[in-house]
Amino acid sequence: MQQADYILCECALAPLEAFVRELEPQCTVQVIRHPAVVITMIRAEDSVEGQPFYLGEALVTECELNVDGQAGFGLCLGDEPVRSYCIAFMDALLLLADGRLPWVQAFLEEQEALIADRLQTEHAHIQRTKVDFKLMEEE
Repeated sequence: MQQADYILCECALAPLEAFVRELEPQCTVQVIRHPAVVITMIRAEDSVEGQPFYLGEALVTECELNVDGQAGFGLCLGDEPVRSYCIAFMDALLLLADGRLPWVQAFLEEQEALIADRLQTEHAHIQRTKVDFKLMEEE
């Protein structure tokens, strides 16, 4: 699933953590790098000259696990150690692509739908606050 990283970073933390805790007993998990807060540079490209440059720094949390022999890496914005652990766990399961993959994909699809609903609701709220200048001219 191509949007797995986006979904795992944007979904609510409680269901993600519950899903990972449910699957953990079925796996052999070795923590390679515990969740740690680090600063990383944000790279961008100049739209005119195409030259790379750095916009600035971002606070991120990263974690690296080994799940059933498969490495998994988790990275998310902010100080979120639980989310980075869960992302690393899910990354390893996606790369393993074993019998647990249908459960993982079903979870991701469910969370993707919830994110889409949330974005649609936010968009509707924003649309209600927009000013329609044509209506203002008619008055």
